[in-house]
Amino acid sequence: MSHIVLLEKALNHTTGLLETLTPDQYGRPTPCEDFDARALANHLVAGNPYYVTLARGGAPDFSLFAQDRIGDRQPGEVYAQGAKEVLAAWQGAGALDRRMPLPGGGLGPRIADLHLLEAVLHGWDLATATGQDRTGDPDAVEAALQGWYGNHPDEIRAGTGMFGPSRPAPDDAPALDRLAAYFGRTV
Repeated sequence: MSHIVLLEKALNHTTGLLETLTPDQYGRPTPCEDFDARALANHLVAGNPYYVTLARGGAPDFSLFAQDRIGDRQPGEVYAQGAKEVLAAWQGAGALDRRMPLPGGGLGPRIADLHLLEAVLHGWDLATATGQDRTGDPDAVEAALQGWYGNHPDEIRAGTGMFGPSRPAPDDAPALDRLAAYFGRTV
């Protein structure tokens, strides 16, 4: 299955989770300690234009994450529009081959793989916070699990500030729960 199709599945699943988010749920805590449900939704919405820029070869613009990108609109609608734009950007020449620079120097994983992981993992965070099904799209989850699980140990991730140290998960936990625990979530 192509990476674009897998990313589309992850974005569609996350769109569905965001479409059910209501203002009375905005203050709910999420497994991401820095975010309540509204802040996480805003982070997800900001991620799409962030990845549009990266897919097109531009420099990271972290200021996108400091802006209120939802306002009074429904988060799922805003995210769905951004998902269309970012999928089009990922289809540009060379977009899927771009790699992420690491804080200590050198090149890390493909940026598209990070986008897939973020959509899948933050979808799990939102589902957990709002009491929704947190198993994710099976194909997208499997791709994220194959690409990330066990491949980025705590000592490598510590310098990035993006993920917490791994936590235990039951051996029989669903795939996305195991991936979430690997990236520091309590399952």
